[in-house]
Amino acid sequence: MKRIITMCMALVSAALMLASVASAEEGSSHPAQAKDAAARQCAAERKADRDAFEAVYGEHAMRKCIKGETDDSRAEVRNAAQECRAERAADPDAFSDPNAFGKCVSSKARAEDDEDSDEFKNAAKACKAERAEDGDLFRDTYGSEQSRGKNAFGKCVSSTVKDDDDDDEMDDDDDTTDDDEMDDDDTTDDGETTDDGETPTA
Repeated sequence: MKRIITMCMALVSAALMLASVASAEEGSSHPAQAKDAAARQCAAERKADRDAFEAVYGEHAMRKCIKGETDDSRAEVRNAAQECRAERAADPDAFSDPNAFGKCVSSKARAEDDEDSDEFKNAAKACKAERAEDGDLFRDTYGSEQSRGKNAFGKCVSSTVKDDDDDDEMDDDDDTTDDDEMDDDDTTDDGETTDDGETPTA
């Protein structure tokens, strides 16, 4: 019975992903598709560490998670669609299959979901280790006075995930800056470009 339920859930998830992909292809941002994507992400986080998931989101955890993740999921689908459009423009033959674009967006969106769930799982693991080292210090560091430190674990996980996301964004910005600087180095004053980046001599 559990196997049948699992298969049904997988089919529903696939159908929801196709709906999101179709929306991405058309450039739509219908709230329902973003919510479906957020539900998949939240289910992955809950599967990664249920205790951490409930600690972070509290009562009605799934509902709160979906509400908080919807905007991020919408952006992820849009970004995946943009990347796939660029790949299709660069290599149209690779997208000759009618379902190629949808598969491209789906795979990129799922890869992002997997990365996010891994970050959540790693954050929970790190916070559990920190709590085990010194429980009192852990509660004082992360817990609020109103909860008497009872919410420390959830606060630790959410702040750790946020720090990881901020670090990833900084790395992406650094990579973009480095690429721009390399392009500038390879361009001469009169707009000519050499193979080794050096300015040609007269």
